[in-house]
Amino acid sequence: MASASARHSSFVIHSSFAIRHWSFPRRGFTLIEILVVLSIISLMLGISIISISGIKDEDRLRRAVAMIETTARDNLLQAVKTQQLVTMPLAAGSFGTGSDFSGMLKIRRAGERGFREPKRGETWEFSPTGICEPIEVRLSGPGGTVELAFDALTACAKRKSLDFNAKS
Repeated sequence: MASASARHSSFVIHSSFAIRHWSFPRRGFTLIEILVVLSIISLMLGISIISISGIKDEDRLRRAVAMIETTARDNLLQAVKTQQLVTMPLAAGSFGTGSDFSGMLKIRRAGERGFREPKRGETWEFSPTGICEPIEVRLSGPGGTVELAFDALTACAKRKSLDFNAKS
């Protein structure tokens, strides 16, 4: 019987040694865990950079639209104030959008079917009577496309069509 209890106690000691051996807390991370975390971080960083560049392109387009609307109203007010015809050249940089906005400007005058690039030396007229030539402007760039239809009496955009590119 003594030999049986000796075997039993030796089994218990051996068993508790095995349990203690496997229950030690780990200290640190494995290389695979570190690589997985770094991969997830770099994926999230890449997505955020793409999103930010899309927002910047959309912001440039919105600023170009605001500049066109402001320029049109200012020209009409200047024509009325000075009682002289004010003309504005129609070109990509004529609205002050040339350096910041790298898109394309197209116009459609009354009676024309489609948008076209402005001809060399083509102008937009603002009369001293407070009327401007009705015109539609399309701006296309990396941020999307915007179409503006200007009212002849107010030189304000009476219709806007905004189509911003969705970046994912």
